Amino acid sequence: MLDMLIKTFTQGDVASFKTSLLHSSFWSQHNTKMFGEDKLTSVPLTWLTSAGRCQVSQSLVVQQANISVIHLKFKIQDYDLPINYTFWLQNNGVVIKSVHAIIDTLQLAIAKNIPVDEITLSLPEPDPLVIPDYDQQDNLQGEFALPSCLIPGPCSLNVLLDSWWTIWGNSQLSTIDNVYTEKSDISLPGSFQQKKRGDIFEFVLFIKSKLTRVFCQLEDVVIEGNNAAVKWFIDGDERGQKIRLPLITILKTDAEHITSEIITCDILAFNKRYNHSKIFEVSTVSELFDK
Repeated sequence: MLDMLIKTFTQGDVASFKTSLLHSSFWSQHNTKMFGEDKLTSVPLTWLTSAGRCQVSQSLVVQQANISVIHLKFKIQDYDLPINYTFWLQNNGVVIKSVHAIIDTLQLAIAKNIPVDEITLSLPEPDPLVIPDYDQQDNLQGEFALPSCLIPGPCSLNVLLDSWWTIWGNSQLSTIDNVYTEKSDISLPGSFQQKKRGDIFEFVLFIKSKLTRVFCQLEDVVIEGNNAAVKWFIDGDERGQKIRLPLITILKTDAEHITSEIITCDILAFNKRYNHSKIFEVSTVSELFDK
C-alpha cells in the first residue's frame, strides 16, 4: 500500500491506484465522502493539479490487522516547504475497502504560495453534518472512552495513551510534562517548524478557549510496536453553532514517553464547512504555530 500511494501521488500512477480499488470502495477527504471509480480517480489527479510534481521526503506506517495508517510528507518540486498527508486505510494488503484521508491544506497553500481563498474554493462542498450522530454530550451511554478501551487485548502502551488522551479529553494540561520529554518532536497543523511539548500546551488552549461544550471523541486506535495512530474528532459549539474537527494523530514512543507526534487536520476544509468559525483564522494560526 505504501509503494502504491507514493507512486500514485508523486508520479500519477493511476493504473496501480485503480487496481487497488474495489467497486464498493469509498474515499473520505475534505469533509466529503466519494464513491465510484471516476470520483476516486479524481483524488490523486486533483492533488497533482494543486501540488504538481513532488516526492516523498518522509513516510511512516502504523499497521494492525486490516488497518494501515500511512503518513507521507511531500516535498514539491522547486519549493522548499513540506506538506503532510495522512491516510487511514481499511484494506487486506491488496485492495482498499475505504480511506479516510487528511491533507494539511494550509501547508499546501503556504508551500505553493497559492492564495488561501483559491485553495478553499477548489475544495468539494462538504457533506451535511448529521445532528443526531453529533451530540454525544446529550446522549451519554456510560463512561467516556479511553484509547485502552479500543485496543484489543493487553498492550504496553495502554497507560501512556490513556494519559495522553486526558490532555484532550479532560483538558488535563498538567499531564503534558509527564507524557512528553523536553526532546519530543511535535508537528502541528499548518506549521512547518518542529514544536516542543510547551507548544502542545498552547495548541490545546488555542482550540478549547474558542469553544464551549467541548467534547473530544475517539473513533479508532491502531498499535504497532511502540507506535500508535489515533483517529478522533473535536466537537463543540462556537458562536452558537456546532462544529466538528476531524484529526489523525500519529505517536512514536519509547513505551514510557511520546518521542514524536504528528497531528494532521484539514484547516481550509474546516473553514469552508464552518465559514462562521474564527478558530483557524489564517493570520492567527500562522502567528501561533510558526512564531
